[in-house]
Amino acid sequence: MMKEAFVRDMQRELGEHEAAELIEALDGEPVTSIRLNDRKTGNPICALGEEVAWCRWGKYIDERPNFATDPLFHCGGYYVQEASSMYLWSMLEKYVSKDALIIDCCAAPGGKSTLIAQYLTEGEGFVVSNEFVAKRANVLAENMIKWGYPNMVVTNNAVSHFENTGAIFDCVVVDAPCSGEGMFRKDHNAREEWSEENVDMCVDRQREILRSAVRLAKEGGILIYSTCTFNRRENEENVEWVASEFDFDILEQRHFYPHRDRGEGLYMAVLRCDEYGKVGKGGKKSSLKILKDRAEWLKNPENYVLVEMNGQRYAVSRKWKETVENMIMCGVNIFAVGVQYAEIKGKEWIPAAGLALSQVVDEDRFCIIDVDYDMAMKYLRCETIISDNGGRGIMMVRYKGHPLGWVKNVGNRCNNMYPTYWRVRC
Repeated sequence: MMKEAFVRDMQRELGEHEAAELIEALDGEPVTSIRLNDRKTGNPICALGEEVAWCRWGKYIDERPNFATDPLFHCGGYYVQEASSMYLWSMLEKYVSKDALIIDCCAAPGGKSTLIAQYLTEGEGFVVSNEFVAKRANVLAENMIKWGYPNMVVTNNAVSHFENTGAIFDCVVVDAPCSGEGMFRKDHNAREEWSEENVDMCVDRQREILRSAVRLAKEGGILIYSTCTFNRRENEENVEWVASEFDFDILEQRHFYPHRDRGEGLYMAVLRCDEYGKVGKGGKKSSLKILKDRAEWLKNPENYVLVEMNGQRYAVSRKWKETVENMIMCGVNIFAVGVQYAEIKGKEWIPAAGLALSQVVDEDRFCIIDVDYDMAMKYLRCETIISDNGGRGIMMVRYKGHPLGWVKNVGNRCNNMYPTYWRVRC
């Protein structure tokens, strides 16, 4: 049952007749949709669905499978994303160039950030994918690494922290924490947790985030604000507040309702900044260690520099190296950046898990073990696998032509190098 206060809100918003249609739709079955990774094709699940009208890579799936048992899901072949939220693709195409610098302020678990990275890759743009909650930032980093696009950094900071970096962004995305009315069809617990007091609390938190986010947009830059809720207080009233308080122009607003659209509830607005964002004062001396070695395991290694952070080697685009350095100078907490390249054991460089999953890994530099479905699932469970490949040493494991990770072939068996913190438990 829907709470009476929510029903009254929707009747004020939509009128009594359409509110009844919405409530009926919220008691129906949710739709399932995925977004394909255009750099990792050949997934049979992806050939069946109808295309999502507002995102060229979005597909509807008639029945929801167990994605956890699909190796192509774990290698970043597709992302399970709600169709309405893919509307971001359409807004980026309309307002943002593909060589842009974008910050996704509230990014976990990664649906919008993987979409942004995918959108930007042709124009060599860059996305700062930020999440304030550390546990959620770990999930975000895993999803971004598996998606495999090198034009990203995953950070764990309050949005206000970025004001100190001196960075101003072509586009600022705020997918704000909200009261979750748009998820009532998928999550019945959200219905029980909803209250007018919670809506008020969400508005306060959203405005706190927006106060910092608006200062990150350059003159003429774009702010994209979204929630998965219906009410005006968290949506139109917040956008009108930004426009009046911070000199932004409202360019477009769009509501998704499950009785009108094939997707869950969503609100998205696009605004343009009419004045310069604030520029920070800089910070501490950079701790980014640039290595002399070339990123030989990547295609076009001349486009990358190898850096060392927390005992790990990462390959970072030369074009965006200074952006990353400035963040480190100002104490931004970085969870992942560019391509997770290698770990060091003694004097030996060991290919990192993220390297295998990267779009830019040079597979020709490695011996390959191609596995069937059963062997792929054993590998993802961190079990020992057997190979008749005659080689020895570190080898790349592939399933249907898509890399999953690494093993060390010692002859009669392969020692599994898949990260235990990614282990599949089904």
